[in-house]
Amino acid sequence: MVLFKKKGDTDFLNMLILSAENALKGAVVFRNAMAGDKPPANYVPELKDLEHRGDDITHQIYTGLNQVFVTPLDREDIITLATTIDDVMDGIEATIARFDYLNITFTDQVMKDFADVLVSSCDHMVTAFKLLSQKKYLQIREHTVQINRLENEADRLMREGIRAIFTNPKDPYHDFRLKEVYERLETTTDSCEDVADILDSVLLRYA
Repeated sequence: MVLFKKKGDTDFLNMLILSAENALKGAVVFRNAMAGDKPPANYVPELKDLEHRGDDITHQIYTGLNQVFVTPLDREDIITLATTIDDVMDGIEATIARFDYLNITFTDQVMKDFADVLVSSCDHMVTAFKLLSQKKYLQIREHTVQINRLENEADRLMREGIRAIFTNPKDPYHDFRLKEVYERLETTTDSCEDVADILDSVLLRYA
């Protein structure tokens, strides 16, 4: 199906790209927060703004779907993709919020490595959605494979991080805070993998 071109029509594929680019911006900001140059909680307002922008894009997609009859993908696919990309941005914002309300003033190598994984995953997401808009279906697969590989790396990071907590326990509150951050980061990378899995299912029907 072709995209609508008349005034007032919604370019759903471009909006999915905008949502993925917003998540990538969030991942880059989060990586900056993990660099340790400033207290991580200083980045809360910027990431909250990006989370709101992601919500706005998702809302526009939902509204647009209620106004048109013809869409470039199945409506359910568009809804699921939009929701899952939004989950990635929500997860990034939820992670930085923990640095604020749990009063975490430090970062560690596990967090920095997680941030790198998130940036790479979101970068692959953006490229995949651009290829989707160009109907270059077969090229999308190499990016979904990489997102899945990165999610496996995130699983490894969480296991090693949790193992280190229990192998070298410190103050219980300190250890609890680390575990909270690691687990939320791993859940966020799961959301990236969910996007890749949905794209793979779309490819089976459109390629």
